[in-house]
Amino acid sequence: MVSKSDKMALERIREFGKQLLEQIKRGESPYFQMPTRTKGNVMFEEGDKTLSLGGRMSTRRFLNYAHTRKFMQSVMIAAATMEYIKSDRTVGKRELYYNLKHSLPNSKQNTFEDDTESGSVLDDLEASLNILREQFHVIAKGRGSIYGDLDLRQAGDEFSCKGLGRGGWLIPGYTEDVEFLNYNADFILAIENDAMMSRLIEEKAWKKLNCLLVTGEGMFPRGVRRFVKRMHEELKLPVIAFVDGDPWGFYIYSVLKYGSIQLAHLSDRYAVPDAKYLGMTMDDIETYGLEHVTEKLKDIDRKKIKEEMQYPWFKHSPEWMRQLKLMAEKGVRIEQQALANKSLAFVAEKYLPEKVEEGKFLP
Repeated sequence: MVSKSDKMALERIREFGKQLLEQIKRGESPYFQMPTRTKGNVMFEEGDKTLSLGGRMSTRRFLNYAHTRKFMQSVMIAAATMEYIKSDRTVGKRELYYNLKHSLPNSKQNTFEDDTESGSVLDDLEASLNILREQFHVIAKGRGSIYGDLDLRQAGDEFSCKGLGRGGWLIPGYTEDVEFLNYNADFILAIENDAMMSRLIEEKAWKKLNCLLVTGEGMFPRGVRRFVKRMHEELKLPVIAFVDGDPWGFYIYSVLKYGSIQLAHLSDRYAVPDAKYLGMTMDDIETYGLEHVTEKLKDIDRKKIKEEMQYPWFKHSPEWMRQLKLMAEKGVRIEQQALANKSLAFVAEKYLPEKVEEGKFLP
């Protein structure tokens, strides 16, 4: 049975092909348009609180020497992904590359030279047709996991996200076909570090806080962000971020909340504008007596702080500007694991419950 998501993807791919065919029948050079995916065309929407692409478009034409190769590659990928969807198969980016790579007849030219080239064209097609790469049935390697009182169904199998020892359920790159069956949680705790995730599972923090624990093992990958977005919208669960108190943790949070420049055309499907920031913060250092377990800022950290102070969502927030200025003035950063200096159970028994109960969040 073809899912609603697959039907929509197939319709858009067919329409894409139909438009090209009609252009050829009219004797025109076939072409298609796509949003210009450059930093200069990315805007911060104050109303929606997300990053989005502006109105600038670019055109890819077959009978343009500079465009011909990428035009051919775009049509190849569109045709291949239609077959993936019809046969209900999913492939990785590397598989897509090898599946389509071959030498063109009577030439030494290859259709693709590497998976970076095919990946870039796939991103262009994703933006042009306004559908997720995962809906093309092309997925990234699963990274990140979830643990808590949540029952799911995928590919005909039903399972629970609790009772998995010290680990969680590995969130796959493709989550559009995951069905939410039952759950018992008040919010989603999005955790930067997988080691901290393991600590919280061991301390049964998901029970104490009545939440779902999710980690992206660093920067939250597409699959995790999409899964969190779906849980937020479909289960009506608030999202609270728990990351390192450094410019990179702040950036991870901003991508979760507002979207990313690279995927600005998909912010409506990935970003969670209502997300809140729990920690770590510069204030935690003094509040919890962590002065002797901070790390000194490096030049690259200071450069990132200056960059983030120009982000509209930080620049126009007194709370966030205060955090960034404090970090620069103190010259230090604070990691999640620093809380273990108090005790291994400290994060689950005091730090998290205290902040959640008192609503000590940053916007």
